[in-house]
Amino acid sequence: MTLTQLEYILAVADTGSFSHAARQCHVTQPTLSMQIQKLEEELGVILFDRTKQPIRATSVGEEVLQQARLVVKGSQHLKEIVDDAKGSLRGELRIGIIPTLAPYLLPLFLKKNQGRPQQFASDF
Repeated sequence: MTLTQLEYILAVADTGSFSHAARQCHVTQPTLSMQIQKLEEELGVILFDRTKQPIRATSVGEEVLQQARLVVKGSQHLKEIVDDAKGSLRGELRIGIIPTLAPYLLPLFLKKNQGRPQQFASDF
């Protein structure tokens, strides 16, 4: 059992479709299906009723999905703890500055880019 497999079953449950879940997880549909099938074989249960559209979890599948959500959320929390300990911040920062002031103010707030290209978007 892997975190990836748990993420895959959650994606199927959330989208109701193997193909939509595969797109959401950035994998091919056969890859996603194979990993879910391996998980089902390991657990010895069928997690999804594949005969209906949208795909629905079986009764035991619902219980597995509840626990999978906790495990995946816990793994994300572990990553956040480590990031906090390292003092690193992640996320997206949006700043609105009028175009006439941007060339004068942005250099005061931005560090040297260390070889990475900067992305600036403007909505004019």
